[in-house]
Amino acid sequence: MTPRSPCELAMSLQPLERSFRDSRITSAASALLALLCLQSSIALAEDLYLRADVGVFSLDLSESSPFIRTGGNEKVVGFLDHYDASDESGARVGFVVGGLFDVVGREQRIEFEGFYSSYNARHVNEYTEDPEPWANVRSMFEQQHCQNVPFESCIGQDTEPLLVAMIKDDPVIRSVGWIGRIDGGAMPFGAPNFAWGDPIRITTKRDVEFFGGDLVFWTPLWQTEASFFVGPSFRRINQETNTFAYESNREPDVNNMTLNESLKGSYYGAVVGMRATIPLEERLGFTLDGRVGMYYTDTEYDGFQRTQLSSSATPLIEVTRLRADDSETAATARIQASLDFTAQKGLIVRLGMGAEYLSDVPKMHYAEIGESFASGDPHSPARIEYSDACGYFGILSITVDL
Repeated sequence: MTPRSPCELAMSLQPLERSFRDSRITSAASALLALLCLQSSIALAEDLYLRADVGVFSLDLSESSPFIRTGGNEKVVGFLDHYDASDESGARVGFVVGGLFDVVGREQRIEFEGFYSSYNARHVNEYTEDPEPWANVRSMFEQQHCQNVPFESCIGQDTEPLLVAMIKDDPVIRSVGWIGRIDGGAMPFGAPNFAWGDPIRITTKRDVEFFGGDLVFWTPLWQTEASFFVGPSFRRINQETNTFAYESNREPDVNNMTLNESLKGSYYGAVVGMRATIPLEERLGFTLDGRVGMYYTDTEYDGFQRTQLSSSATPLIEVTRLRADDSETAATARIQASLDFTAQKGLIVRLGMGAEYLSDVPKMHYAEIGESFASGDPHSPARIEYSDACGYFGILSITVDL
């Protein structure tokens, strides 16, 4: 049977790729197929090897919050840290396929390296403010406007401005709540749903994936144990966040907010680096790998928000959908060190650790300090921002000659 070229193989896999278009690995598969097509003039020569590794990956991301603190004038004075994204850990798997290839008549060592890591986290937090100032305001408001009607029943579109007017200049009163709408649109009342002296309980579930691949071409450095490499690279970070918040002195289905968000950052670029192997004993060696890269970043956001306020005289259900995209440039740096043990000819066991830095990881920004969130006021919509991230990993790998 005549061997198939990488491009022919890529074309034959397109129907399979289309059938898995919704899979989270589609982007990585597409990138690999494209790289295979680019190398259609490369033929396998000899010295083919495969390395597989498993380990633990700890990812340190920046946090952002749609939950805010306001003063009596309903302007933002701070944010609630409702989840912790720092140093979350999960599994990491990876592989390397490499060997000597004939590239347009010249022998060239080429490696393709891929990795995948992910973690799941769940955070539950409850927030409140000093209820005593609110108790005083509530008592005064009930006496003046409620006329023996329960407080919750007499708060509505007409009476809420009267309550706000009573606390507008009070320097002591603080409230906690969530942004009215992620698209910045005005809501008739109760936006955001400030807990008027009542606590709010927030449950946040997060799924984070970080994966990618490098296709590198090697050049030995003259009279040294080191090699220089360069080649195209791909990275992707997927963040899925599901948040549910409610006033916890009531049943969860009375006053609540649901926010489901997807934030995806794809990185297209190239890496350059060096690798050096130092023999320690007959079967033991030390390897140090360092690389830097530059990327174009393509970011997509999809958010769905539902707010329900049913404790007041005028119930409110508000549904909001926001999609946004953005682009940025990013830099990365990675270093990895390992001890290499040659168990037998063609079999190497490695124990390694490393760290990776990425300069621009997407996150969401929901509001500005000093911005008004009074009922009927529009506010700034959620927008994509970027911040640094670091990852740390430890791996156990096995390399075999094929």
